[in-house]
Amino acid sequence: MMKTSRYLKKPSKIIKRRRQDEKRLGALFLTMIGIFLVLVVYFLPKSAPSRSMLFYEGKGRLVENARTYLQRQGYHEIKSSVVTSNRVALAYEFPGGADPNALAGKVNNYLKQQGFSVKKIDHLSANAGFTIFIDFQTVPVGTLAFIAATAPATVTTSALTQKPKLVIIIDDFGYSNQEVIRNFLRLPAKLTVSVVPGHQYSQWVASNAKLAGKEVIIHMPMEPEGNANKSGEDRYMLLTDMKPDEISRRLENAYRELPEAVGLNNHMGSLFTADPELMQIVIASLQRKGLYFIDSMTSPQSVAYEIAVRNKIPSAFRTVFLDNVKDKREIQTQFEKAIAIARRSGRAVAIGHVHPETLAALNSVFGSGLLDGVELAFASEVTF
Repeated sequence: MMKTSRYLKKPSKIIKRRRQDEKRLGALFLTMIGIFLVLVVYFLPKSAPSRSMLFYEGKGRLVENARTYLQRQGYHEIKSSVVTSNRVALAYEFPGGADPNALAGKVNNYLKQQGFSVKKIDHLSANAGFTIFIDFQTVPVGTLAFIAATAPATVTTSALTQKPKLVIIIDDFGYSNQEVIRNFLRLPAKLTVSVVPGHQYSQWVASNAKLAGKEVIIHMPMEPEGNANKSGEDRYMLLTDMKPDEISRRLENAYRELPEAVGLNNHMGSLFTADPELMQIVIASLQRKGLYFIDSMTSPQSVAYEIAVRNKIPSAFRTVFLDNVKDKREIQTQFEKAIAIARRSGRAVAIGHVHPETLAALNSVFGSGLLDGVELAFASEVTF
């Protein structure tokens, strides 16, 4: 019995030592892994900056240096400029008679001097402008868009005698029939009324606007960047993942609901209007119906106006947003800016919304004499 007991105890000691050795090896392995991770965390940022670090460095340079440079060069930054935590899209206006190719080359050289690289330059048709897509050390950081104040045109004797035209488009009709809505329709001036389809008062506004002598267009909901409230208009919203047949069907539904409409502009749509294939479907549909198109320019990356020009349908683009700030004094300042652009370029398209402040500013401008020498026009009168 003694020999058997010793024999059985021997392997248990061996197993115990092996388990201890395994624990030591495991602890050593974990220690080595820890040291390796510390070295990676310590050295990697110094040897290879992350894409996010490059983006924020490039974004800062683009916003601070390029914006200052362009302001000094006399280019006016328009309201559609956007600077957020993950996007830089600056938009500028340049004189319609300027050479966009020369301007693009000049800006390109400046960007290279600042350490940027230009990924591509998309030119609009008819010298209407261009968009520069900018990288910083291979990381996309943003865009610079340049929009001509107006397309260059041949000056004739009749053109010299014509007054500059100012178009006022008021968006977002259809949500209600409150007194402020009725007062917009009572304004004694040419007003283009843009109605969102799919709401309780959409048809009512379109019908009454036409009776009041206003011009009616469709304010077509299109997919924006980020989330947005689509309540009540989700049956009409044009989304980037839709098939062509669905896009065409929703447009046809809008035409049927608002037969008074003679044109269309986009409601939101900063994501949708940047897609040339999708906008081609919209423009082709408008062409079949004989309607004109106004690009609201909710994004400097919009290609909507360019697609319309390529397809030779009557079109124009928004020059000034009137009421990004809902303050009567600020809205009047934007009106004055639109009037100045119209005087300089021959036409301007100002877009506002159904706010009481916008209505009050309109009434003040109409009675102020600011419009002397400027003709208020429907949007159809400046599309070509």
